[in-house]
Amino acid sequence: MTNTQKQEPWAVSRTTSPVFLLTLIMVALCAIVARQLWHQDVSIAHENRLLENTQVFFLSIATVLHALQCSRQPSHARVGRLCHAVLSMLCLSIMVREIDIDKFGPQPGWALAENMIRVAGGLVWVWLLVRVYRVRDRVWLRKVEVLWTPTSVLTGLGVMLYMSSWFFDKSVVPLPTAHSQLWEETLQLSGTVCLFTAALRTIALRPL
Repeated sequence: MTNTQKQEPWAVSRTTSPVFLLTLIMVALCAIVARQLWHQDVSIAHENRLLENTQVFFLSIATVLHALQCSRQPSHARVGRLCHAVLSMLCLSIMVREIDIDKFGPQPGWALAENMIRVAGGLVWVWLLVRVYRVRDRVWLRKVEVLWTPTSVLTGLGVMLYMSSWFFDKSVVPLPTAHSQLWEETLQLSGTVCLFTAALRTIALRPL
């Protein structure tokens, strides 16, 4: 039997280690810089301040990169295109959650704009899920291959880091308020870094 394992560039392997190393370095640097700046001004961990704005920066780039990766996929790579489209929308949705659009100004129009954006985002999600449902057989057939790509692994790690910030946001971990805010924003920042680096690589699947 011919062993094709070494011919699988889409799988997580030694050839993909640079993107994981880059992620580790960026996460460590962001955490160190955030803590140093926090010691000088604790307000950087508040809403709509430096740490949250940095998250929005990484998420916006990740959204664009996934959209570009989607457009660069060949016409026959429907599963790969859909994966990048879903990930682009995921990053965009998290970014919209982080931006308090209704606080951009005192006008009631900002609150209306925020609601309209959320409704539009919900409609796009429905459209994407319908497209995924139409090719569900192909997606299910390649589920392991899709989930075992650097893009999926880093995205999963980013989502887990982002979700873990909930323990500090809801004060489940007993810490002073300022420290809880720092941990919450640092974990979210680390998660957005992972989402950003996940968008640097394309989801390259074997042709069937």
